[in-house]
Amino acid sequence: MRLKIPKSLKQYEKKVLATERDSLQIQYHNEKVDLTQSKIGGQPYWLKGEAYPTTASGQPLRFLAQVNFSEIEQGLEDYPDSGLLQFFILDDDLHGLNFDDQTKQDSFRVVYHEIIETDSSKWEKELPTFDQEKFFPVEKELAMTFKPQKELISLYDYRFNQMTNLESLLDNGQYDEYDEITESYGELTTYSSGSKLNGYPFFTQDDPRYQEQYQSYDSLLFQLDSYDTTGIMWGDGGVANFFISRENLKSQNFADVLYNWDCY
Repeated sequence: MRLKIPKSLKQYEKKVLATERDSLQIQYHNEKVDLTQSKIGGQPYWLKGEAYPTTASGQPLRFLAQVNFSEIEQGLEDYPDSGLLQFFILDDDLHGLNFDDQTKQDSFRVVYHEIIETDSSKWEKELPTFDQEKFFPVEKELAMTFKPQKELISLYDYRFNQMTNLESLLDNGQYDEYDEITESYGELTTYSSGSKLNGYPFFTQDDPRYQEQYQSYDSLLFQLDSYDTTGIMWGDGGVANFFISRENLKSQNFADVLYNWDCY
């Protein structure tokens, strides 16, 4: 990728271009979905005898999405190349978001199955059921496929401000220069929105990682954006992000993940 960096960012061009990452854009398909397939909504792959994800008080979490890495033709560096990665959240008005500790896997859960059991007699069929009329952001089950793309750091990533010293422009009253940078770079990186694996995040509010305790979560693990046409809606048109440290991603440690969602 060789994108044209805005003139106002020429002094930061090398730094910005060095942030290039591969990502997988998620596309949705309204079709019959197998239990082990990559998908959002519906029932998850789960094995008999395994404890289903619940909160500490025993409330079952609701299945959000799963990724079957063996279906991905062009994999991502440091991601698994096989197995199944699942995301669960509490079906409440906050979608399981814990403002006090966004890494506490109680009202959300990330589960990795290193091996997928192909014997369907071992699959758990008696799973918790939920009221579709409640708060859940996913309306129906949809298959997911993945399209490779390359990305530069997004305008919304807190590190972009650090890299380009944007805040100093506002502090010095250079509003026109600030607007020029944000508008031109925003047009350059429209891919930051949408659903995807890896790459750089999109937010409708602020990047929670500007807080020091969350800055080790340097990699976007999974992003699920709102789409009217597919029945995905976070609040008033928001987006959900799951972040992980690159070190934990490499070691396939999904017990330490930062979960965030926001909306307009």
